[in-house]
Amino acid sequence: MLVYSVIRLSDFSDEQIDSLRSRISVHFSKKTTMYRKESVLGKALLTQMLKENFSLADFFVDCSENGKPYLCGKDLHFNISHCDDYVLCVCGSENVGCDIEKIKLCNEKVVRRFFAENEVKVLTLSENADVDFTRMWTLKESALKFSGEGISGGLNLWDFSGYYMADNFSLNGLSFRCREFDNSIISFCSTCDKIVEIKADINKII
Repeated sequence: MLVYSVIRLSDFSDEQIDSLRSRISVHFSKKTTMYRKESVLGKALLTQMLKENFSLADFFVDCSENGKPYLCGKDLHFNISHCDDYVLCVCGSENVGCDIEKIKLCNEKVVRRFFAENEVKVLTLSENADVDFTRMWTLKESALKFSGEGISGGLNLWDFSGYYMADNFSLNGLSFRCREFDNSIISFCSTCDKIVEIKADINKII
């Protein structure tokens, strides 16, 4: 099973973020960025989720050659994403990739460069192109973050033209979840078909 939480950047002061950075840095290698507020909060959320849901307080995170962070010596996986005021973290016993994006304008240049041919056709005819574009983009990002390749792995190699409107579906042996969240889209890619939302306790994170 996988669990995920979403928190807001605006719920934390600069002083609280500085305190969190100091407190949790022992768990993360120097290769994992701790400069930006959203990066610190993502790692703080992960720290709290591992403690609360998996009784794991002693851990260390390093990065693969491709830059994907992982838990050293633990049979657990995680992924973090952020956009604007939101930070998303998912973790559990299965490999997982996630992405959260604010619904944004469908960009024709981006579509023709990074989307599969059938996706381009769908978006050209879509009456709700901004949402459809964002759903496809987050699904692509989640798949490439699952593999650890990132955007360099080839966004246009994934074709979600027949699936992007579904909240749950399987493709190429992987399970995908997609949902709208406060004018944003969240997508997950994993080998697990059960992903449960948990409400993060901000007071415990602080």
